[in-house]
Amino acid sequence: MPSHSGPTDRAAQRRARHDGRPPSYGTDGETGSAASRFAESSLRLVLEVLDGRRSAVQLRRLATPPVFAAIETLARSAPPGHGLGPATLTKLGVELTGPNSAEVYGSYRRGPRVFAVAACVVLQRAGWQLTAFRVL
Repeated sequence: MPSHSGPTDRAAQRRARHDGRPPSYGTDGETGSAASRFAESSLRLVLEVLDGRRSAVQLRRLATPPVFAAIETLARSAPPGHGLGPATLTKLGVELTGPNSAEVYGSYRRGPRVFAVAACVVLQRAGWQLTAFRVL
């Protein structure tokens, strides 16, 4: 007669595989995918904040305090090309620099012009965060 594995056995198996790292951490491929997803969504959000389409408060948990303050200041001033229209992220690249960090680079368009964007992201206990940000 086959043994029946009840809910308690399955829960114990799940706990045994957990090693204390945040769920999004894994192999280089998994970490790279998680970093890429975070980078794309956070940079789109930053561009919307810079355009005034979203409140900077929405970035508070996604960026370290110095980066949050810099983006907030930039949003109050005139970001590069602001008068050309809304910013649209056009290209994005992510290079892992360690098991829990990555450099992000890309471009965004405002009207007919193309601008550069760069950032660093780090996997913290609470999830990915922007630790550096630059628009040119």
